[in-house]
Amino acid sequence: MKKLLILCVAVLLGAGSIARAMDVIPPTWRGAPGTTMQQWEFSVFDFTPAPDPGWNNPNGQPGLWANTHGWIPYMDGRQGIWPLSGEIDVWIPNYDRDWPEKLIWLQLTWKPGDQVNPFLTDEPMIGVDPVPFMVASRTDTPLGLGWTHSVFEIMMWPNPIAEYIGIKGDILVDELVIDTYCIPEPATVALLGLGGLALHGIRRKR
Repeated sequence: MKKLLILCVAVLLGAGSIARAMDVIPPTWRGAPGTTMQQWEFSVFDFTPAPDPGWNNPNGQPGLWANTHGWIPYMDGRQGIWPLSGEIDVWIPNYDRDWPEKLIWLQLTWKPGDQVNPFLTDEPMIGVDPVPFMVASRTDTPLGLGWTHSVFEIMMWPNPIAEYIGIKGDILVDELVIDTYCIPEPATVALLGLGGLALHGIRRKR
């Protein structure tokens, strides 16, 4: 397994409608040339599930591995929950082009777990490999019953032809949506709305 760099991102408690749909906040650039989209609802017990119907990746089918123990078929009105005693790893094939930048928009529906492990936090930790340079942010929307919908916005450069994304933490995971955008021209950090947040110097906003 490739070594993942864990992102320590700012938490921006964003306003938004309370919803239970998986694809709550899609990126505005979805469907543009150079983009991909893949999603998993985990409604069936499968450690290596195929993406749900509707995924769109011209470069091939993405892969997902749930490196954890067990699966919860039903909780809080939701179907298909992974308690992360390990991690979820995702491989996303992408465009093999020498473009300067790539955006990753990751939507995760989760709640804190109840495992006793001093090495795991009850917040999601997202790792990306390769990661030459990047900036990142996170926006949370409460869904009720302890569930949260989080959007992780990641800009990385230059553009790799594939990404390995890891999700860790003492959390329960219900749904996952990942969009990517290989940008053919330079973009500014403002495109992500990060306000100059950098991985090495992130400020927490409330």
